[in-house]
Amino acid sequence: MNDDDRPIQNFPDTYSIKAVGKDEAGDFAEFALNVVRGLIDDPDGVTHYSRPSRSGTYLSVTISFVARDQAQLDRVFLEMSEQDRVVWVL
Repeated sequence: MNDDDRPIQNFPDTYSIKAVGKDEAGDFAEFALNVVRGLIDDPDGVTHYSRPSRSGTYLSVTISFVARDQAQLDRVFLEMSEQDRVVWVL
């Protein structure tokens, strides 16, 4: 996909990412939130909701935040993807 094929995105705007990881210590949601808060301009403006897997082993956390530009949005996805505790990011 080249830049011409990408959907048009507006900045600054609210975006969401979903991170799934093992919730062994019961703190995966806070862990994921801290990753995002460390990369954005308004850490207090972050919202989220969580959903455990049926077995309770994994936790899905959807985090919404205001991204100022594509570079910042890409950094959030990349940083979250590189975390050992994260199984996948969407």
